[in-house]
Amino acid sequence: MLRRNKNKIEVGDRFVKSDDPKTVWVVSGRGSSVAPMPHYKVVQEGYMSRMRTLAENVLLDPDYYKRISAEN
Repeated sequence: MLRRNKNKIEVGDRFVKSDDPKTVWVVSGRGSSVAPMPHYKVVQEGYMSRMRTLAENVLLDPDYYKRISAEN
């Protein structure tokens, strides 16, 4: 079975905020390439006009966001 690297973020990955597990955010692309830390654009599932740009370390910090599977 192929295992996915938990520290690698890819387009289509889904996350929920730790304090709001009902709102799903989907990675739609890379953010600014000028920042020293990689950033990603995320859109709220079902509301594509609601977008955020988040640093990689914020998305991977379980105190802020939790990755969820496609089945959730």
